Amino acid sequence: MSKFPSSKEIKSVSKKLKKGLASHSLAASASAVDRAKHKLCSYFIIYVEENELSQKEFAELLGIDEALVSKILHYQIQSFTTDRLIRYLSTIYPDFEVEFKVA
Repeated sequence: MSKFPSSKEIKSVSKKLKKGLASHSLAASASAVDRAKHKLCSYFIIYVEENELSQKEFAELLGIDEALVSKILHYQIQSFTTDRLIRYLSTIYPDFEVEFKVA
């Protein structure tokens, strides 16, 4: 079973990703749903980076095709619902939980 990454691990990988292919900023005017989907996609990227997986290996692990993995890793959030992303995340992070924050 995989353990969900700590905040420190997330920050470390985020710094690396800002320099890489998967970096993608979100518009300041993005909806709450789009912000949530964007954050969910970042967890996939962290997992791929930490485990040094190819896109093909990751697709096999998730049980989805490589084209869908590419969309996730490139933040094509319009292609997914939040529940679909959460379902995929639960494959690699079985104890994954969603927390809500009211600003």
